[in-house]
Amino acid sequence: MNTADVTTRWVRPAEGGPELFLAAPADGAPVATVVVGQELFGVTSWVRGVCERLAAAGYAAVAPDFYGREAERVELPYDDTGRVEGFELLGSLTAEQVTADTAAALALGASLGGGPGRAFVGFSVGGHLGLLAGTRLPLDVVAACYPTWTLEGGTPLADDHPPLTERGAAALAAHGTTVLGLVGAEDHIVPPEQWERITERLTTAGVGHDLVTYAGVPHGFLCADRPATHRPAETADAFARILAALAGLSAVPTV
Repeated sequence: MNTADVTTRWVRPAEGGPELFLAAPADGAPVATVVVGQELFGVTSWVRGVCERLAAAGYAAVAPDFYGREAERVELPYDDTGRVEGFELLGSLTAEQVTADTAAALALGASLGGGPGRAFVGFSVGGHLGLLAGTRLPLDVVAACYPTWTLEGGTPLADDHPPLTERGAAALAAHGTTVLGLVGAEDHIVPPEQWERITERLTTAGVGHDLVTYAGVPHGFLCADRPATHRPAETADAFARILAALAGLSAVPTV
């Protein structure tokens, strides 16, 4: 399947809340549902492209417009102005809203008649949101790509609810969630010492995990629309690992 075999649309949940960008196979039910967590800059064309890529692999890929309560379908520039506005919008988001938006995305995927598997693939801020959602909702897989502020504060959301506290890690373990983590060794936001602490926290809690470090690679390396930090070879490897982690969703039993 390729992206020509995929349909996309924005969907407003019947129960209210922000819109959801949906990409799904054009023919047949999806294998499972994958929530896609945006970077700081919103549900950009690159994020929507990730959804299409996952849909081409057979999944219902749903990206919640997490900022939608404040500004709908925002696409911020990848510069200092975009970062300032992104942090303002992120500051308005609560853990309860993240949970509600993720649940709405999962429900949309399930409504398409696919398998029961549930995953979250997030990038930077989206990695944080995926881990946070996984502490509150049963997810089979969280693929967290260079996830920010997981162990301590740094934004209002993380100040209140860092996802990988001991309690948060225990919740992931209780849900049976497997964590795939992908980071560059030159990441200035998720440095190697923090990655080691994350590894220890997940190991101690009994969370199944595979944390990968790419030598010489900076933060944001997966985003092809950010040429200064994009690394094509590592991106190809990372997406292969993500798809491999998601492949097990087809074997998730129906409850």
